[in-house]
Amino acid sequence: MRGDYSIAKNGIVWCFVLQVIIFYVESIEVGDVSFTIAMKNEMYGLKRPSVVYRCKSSEKSLRWHSSRPKTQFSWDFDVPPFGNGVVIHICHFLSSQGTAHVEIKTLSMTSMLCGGHVCKYVIKPNGIYFVGFETYYPHNILLRFMELVRPVEKLVEPWKAWSPRQLKALRAERNRTMSSDDKDYDDDDKEKDD
Repeated sequence: MRGDYSIAKNGIVWCFVLQVIIFYVESIEVGDVSFTIAMKNEMYGLKRPSVVYRCKSSEKSLRWHSSRPKTQFSWDFDVPPFGNGVVIHICHFLSSQGTAHVEIKTLSMTSMLCGGHVCKYVIKPNGIYFVGFETYYPHNILLRFMELVRPVEKLVEPWKAWSPRQLKALRAERNRTMSSDDKDYDDDDKEKDD
C-alpha cells in the first residue's frame, strides 16, 4: 500500500510541475527577432573604388550611402518570429563597374545562414557577395537524409555594365547641374556689381 501511495504522490507532483512549466511558457512574451545587415566595400585595385547604394523595405527606407574600400555600413531591423513573416530589402548599387539590384529576404530562421543575427554582404569588383553559410545534403548513402551547413562566399548579383542610355543620362544630369551652378555664380556676380 505504501508503494501505491508513493506512485500517486509522484504522479501528482509531476502533473503540478508540468502545469507550472506550461503556464510559464505560455506567459513568455514573444517579440520580433532582431537582425542586422552589414555591407562592406572591398573594391580593391580599381581606379574609382567608391560605391553608392540605397536599400529600402516596406518599413524602412535608407538614404543613399557612399562607401569607400574597407568601410562598412549596417542597419538594424526586426523580423516576425517563427518564420511566419519575411522582411524584404531591395538594394540598388551604383559603381564604376556598373549597377546591381539585390533583393535580400530575411526570415527569423535566417540566423542559421547568417551565422547569428548579422547578415554580411561584401561589395567586390565583380559583384555583390553574401558571406555566411549554406545548407547542403551530402551524397553519401548513409548521410543523404542529413542537412549540413558549410561556410560560403556566394555571388548574389554581378555588376551589370552601364548602358549607353544610362551614361548619356548621367552626363546630361552632370552638365545640367554644372550649368545651374554656373548661373548661381553669375547671379552672385550681378548682385556684387549692383
